[in-house]
Amino acid sequence: MPQHDLQRYFLPLINEHVALGPESSVLEQGYYDPSGALAAAVKAGHVLALRPTIDLATELDGLAREQRLATLETKLGDAVTAEERGTYDAALILAPFFLGNEPVRQAILTAALALKPAGTLYLQVHKSHGAKTFLRFAEEAFGRVELLGLGGGQRRLYGATEPKAIEALASVESKEEQLTGLSARGVTLKLKFVAGVFSAKRVDAGTQLLIQTVDLPSGARVLDLGCGAGAIGLAVAAGDKRAKVVLVDSSKAAVDLAGENAALNDVKNVEIRLSDGYEAVTGERFDTILSNLPAHRGMQADTEAAERFIAQAPLYLREGGELWVVANKALPYELPASRSFREVRVAANDGRYKVLHCKGAQKATMRRRSSL
Repeated sequence: MPQHDLQRYFLPLINEHVALGPESSVLEQGYYDPSGALAAAVKAGHVLALRPTIDLATELDGLAREQRLATLETKLGDAVTAEERGTYDAALILAPFFLGNEPVRQAILTAALALKPAGTLYLQVHKSHGAKTFLRFAEEAFGRVELLGLGGGQRRLYGATEPKAIEALASVESKEEQLTGLSARGVTLKLKFVAGVFSAKRVDAGTQLLIQTVDLPSGARVLDLGCGAGAIGLAVAAGDKRAKVVLVDSSKAAVDLAGENAALNDVKNVEIRLSDGYEAVTGERFDTILSNLPAHRGMQADTEAAERFIAQAPLYLREGGELWVVANKALPYELPASRSFREVRVAANDGRYKVLHCKGAQKATMRRRSSL
């Protein structure tokens, strides 16, 4: 079975076991697969689909419009409001095992809080990827959990009923957090990390290499593209109080966490924005763009976003501006970088990661910018 199928619903199981009608209200958490939300919206009166990143939310919104599914509502985030608690008849979860245990646990708790007393959670898991652990999480939040059906590729669909009282869930509702120190660029920061945001427990080695390598002019205007917990942008801003640093990420959880970390370290010369790539900085220019390039979409290796970040960078750089990125040393980003920049060099290499320094926008790219 192709590996990417593991982050998709097995729709024959859903169609066979999930009973929905025009009066049904459904909470859906399918992460990278829109098919569960779309299938539910065909039958149910209302479907609220939670998506952790703005690109996934936008994608699902577009599909709903294309298929004229007015019953489907997409919300950015991973939680329901106080008013939404106890109002849903059914919940669908495709367990995102590739994010680790805690995001799955949080999704199950969110479903338990959202469901009516007679509601049902339909949970798809994979036998070889955390199923026993995820069933234990379901048993924490529900009085009864049973196997409904077996699907291809060791996929299983479970039904969980009798959601426990909100008071009983309160003790397990908070997310696990890690607090880690980072010393770089003449400052020491304390950074909070949570599951579901890139590098969930510590500053990863690639980020550290980029922070240590980048050479910035004093008082620069800097963009941290795909900021995650904020380590790169906050280290730059804390190290140069005259710098103006904008941090962006497509993940609401990442943006919220970066904001917490800025407050935790009293770093004030930053702006933190939710953005699908460069969307939230349209029309702005920077002296330097920094990025730990994304290499995956869910559990799949995917370089499309990284190549797009590189290709579009000259459109957001001032004259003489520079791009610094870090990536796995095996990924051949030098070629796409050379299409957008005249000078591309490996500025650092620790055996696993490399830092690319790019400057001098190609003429074709500059013409595109002047036409905007």
